[in-house]
Amino acid sequence: MCFLIRLNMNQVKGFTLSIVIVIISFVISAFSAGLLADLAGVWKKPIIGAVAAFCVVIVGYATAPSHKRLASAIWLIVGAISAWFLAGDSYYPEDYEHAYQLTIIPLLATYLSGLLALLLCIMWHKNRTRT
Repeated sequence: MCFLIRLNMNQVKGFTLSIVIVIISFVISAFSAGLLADLAGVWKKPIIGAVAAFCVVIVGYATAPSHKRLASAIWLIVGAISAWFLAGDSYYPEDYEHAYQLTIIPLLATYLSGLLALLLCIMWHKNRTRT
């Protein structure tokens, strides 16, 4: 399926700025989530992934100059592919019952959080367009 979207120059500039803002928000949210998870003494990897995924999709929706639902869906897909490569092999931490065994919990938390953010964006968009 091929999408053909006509964008004017202002929209191209807007999407370029949106991409920059989303990348910056990813970095800030990942570092912040890691620090907060460390302070709370919980397993960092699923927290970092979930918070970063949520922020990327929401910020992608909020900063897109047009086609907001499509933009948030694209950010979900880009984030899911990136998470697959960035997560690598995930192991339970040493203080857990299944220490050092492979797990998909961090990746699953990331995907579910991104999906939740996309659903919120879609519902928010529907409510905004009705009124």
